[in-house]
Order: sequence, then C-alpha cells, then structure tokens
Amino acid sequence: RGAECCAGAMATKGVHGKSASAVGMMEGAFFVSRTELLSWVNSLLQVSLTKVEQCASGAIYCQILEACHPGFVAMRKVNWMARADHEFIPNYKVLQAAFDKVGIERHIDVDKLIRAKYQDNLEFLQFMKCYWERARTACEDYDPMASREMKPLPSWARASAAFPASGGGAVDKENARPRAVHRDEGARTLNASASEKVLSTRPAAAPAAAPLVARSAAAPRGAN
Repeated sequence: RGAECCAGAMATKGVHGKSASAVGMMEGAFFVSRTELLSWVNSLLQVSLTKVEQCASGAIYCQILEACHPGFVAMRKVNWMARADHEFIPNYKVLQAAFDKVGIERHIDVDKLIRAKYQDNLEFLQFMKCYWERARTACEDYDPMASREMKPLPSWARASAAFPASGGGAVDKENARPRAVHRDEGARTLNASASEKVLSTRPAAAPAAAPLVARSAAAPRGAN
C-alpha cells in the first residue's frame, strides 16, 4: 500500500506543488482559527499539541508534508526532540528539500519560524493545511505513528499522549458528552427527589396528648 501511495503522489506532486505555490492569503485555510488548526493537526498526526508555537521545530511541518506525499520526506532525519532554535534548522533543511522534490515553489522563512512566534507559525500552519486539503488524496490511509517509529519523541508526539491503546482520541472533560439516562432510571430519580422534598417540607407531628384520667367506676354516694 505504501508503494501505491508513493506512486500516486509522484504522479500528482507536480500539479499540487505548482498549485501550492499560488496559494494566497485569501485562501480559506488562512481564516481557520487556532483551535481548529490544532484539532486538525492532532487528529491527522495523532499528536497532542496545545500551542501553535510547538510547531516551530519544523518536525510537525515535515510530517504534514509526509502525510501528503509518503516517502518524499526524509523523516529519519527529523529531530523530534529539538529544543533550541539551532536544533530546529536541520528539520527545516529536510522540509525545504522535500518542498523542492515535490515542486512546491515557496520560500520557508526559517529565521522567523524558529523563534517560535505565534503569528509566524500560525500562518505557516495555515499554509500547510491549505496544501494538505489539495494534496491529501495522494494517500488516505497514512499511518503517522509508523513514520515516528523508533525515534525519540516528546510527550506530545507519543501515541499514548493523544490516542490511548483503546483506540480513541483523548477526551476533553469539558466537552465530554453526558451519559444518557434511561427513561425508567430518570423517572425513579425524579420520584425519589420528589419524595425527599415532601418529607423535608412536611411539618413535624405534634406530641401525643396525655391520657385522660379515667373516672372511678363507683361514683361517690350523695349525702342522705
């Protein structure tokens, strides 16, 4: 399957590359919000990014292009553990080489991106999403974890961080859907609540009255 993906990507890379070179700021992807971009890249690459600035190392950009053109990016050379700007530069060399290989005529402003500034990386991530939307048909069943296999990874790039062994993505507690309540269970809950309310508002019973003293069975005799 990987060979088929590479063959398909090679057949269309020139077309996608040239079209990507003409991508302008009025493209739809450049109006995508930060939240939507992060959600997209986390789902696509099975990572758990929380900030756009985490893309500054260049590793994410390399793998987005790899997802569009499997086999055209030297992912074995990508340093996922890069932390300083001078460690980011080799990753961008890998990305630029891949741009040239697939025919993307776009200058990568490495000096700006490696500074991890929000706006610079936001715009470049928007560009990468726009390109992915045009070229993603090259290989629909791309496996991002296979490209990172056997590589030292930061916590946000490990499978367990974003996609647990159960197979589903990480669930945001604030956005988690509440558990559906069965109708009978809901009725029992309402009835119990109503009963508690009635008991709490019912006045306390008055104390029992003292028993009346019974008259003597033998009435006193009147005087003669």
